[in-house]
Amino acid sequence: MRDTRALVESSLLVALSVVLFLASHFLPVVGVLLSLFCPVPLVILGIKVPLKNAFMGTFVAFALVSLFMGVLGGVLFLFGFALMGVMLGFFGRRFDRVSDILFYGFLVSLFSKLVLMALVKLLTGVNPFAIDPKAVMEAFNEAEKMFSGSGRAFFETMRMQVETMSKVMVYILPAILIAASFLDCVISYLISQKIAGRFKITSLPKVPPFGEWHFPKSTLFAFFIAFILSFFDPSGNNIGVLYVVGLNLKVISIMIFLVQGMATVWYLLSKFSKSKIKPWVGAMLVAAVIFIPVLSVIVIMLGFADILIDLRAKIGR
Repeated sequence: MRDTRALVESSLLVALSVVLFLASHFLPVVGVLLSLFCPVPLVILGIKVPLKNAFMGTFVAFALVSLFMGVLGGVLFLFGFALMGVMLGFFGRRFDRVSDILFYGFLVSLFSKLVLMALVKLLTGVNPFAIDPKAVMEAFNEAEKMFSGSGRAFFETMRMQVETMSKVMVYILPAILIAASFLDCVISYLISQKIAGRFKITSLPKVPPFGEWHFPKSTLFAFFIAFILSFFDPSGNNIGVLYVVGLNLKVISIMIFLVQGMATVWYLLSKFSKSKIKPWVGAMLVAAVIFIPVLSVIVIMLGFADILIDLRAKIGR
């Protein structure tokens, strides 16, 4: 009886993951939101059944998606959502600390994306790592034409930044891939934890409040190494390996300082506010940090200082 119930639950979770994935691709606007929920049934599957059975269910889901969307669609499902989802559930069952679950989940997410890009290159001949600066600028020009007459000053300000970023983007793809893998892992875990707890399906360790997030001091060491490697300036069109490594380390370090800085700001708001901080305040904070360069620099410096001397511990005394 128990085996039958487990089989039925596994089948329903597999079917739900397939439906969510298909819907995320065939529904224009809602699909973007649905894609965030694609790993959730497989996270729950990874928690509730042995890893071997979870992989068997994942393979069945891969076969079903391939039936509707072809092999490329199946590959996208398997390495874009399924593998990370199942392993997040497995780590959630095995580890008690959220940091351990997210760390290993991040490694699986990064591995999955690397394999996915390699398979896309193999199946389609298109290199996902190739970014054409001219194509980026053409897309920017098209967007500018669409908004002609409104926001002109904004586009003029952004043009130089986009042009610079399109040239640098080729070299910082590893850093972007690492950041995307971490973000993907965290969002999948947060949604899975909320849904699993809400419907009392299973329990996952709770993520600490954002104001309590801390990154290790080794981030400062990585930033120092990046600073040293930045002296290996490229000569002409020759970009050295050490320079590229330093550039990626710098980008990753700054991203970490940015998140640490926002966590510090959130801690300060929570500490000195008389009421609980609303989610929309966090959304406004993130938007302000992204779109106001001066504010971004301040928050990055705040994050650097917090990792260096633990500002929150000193303020909280």
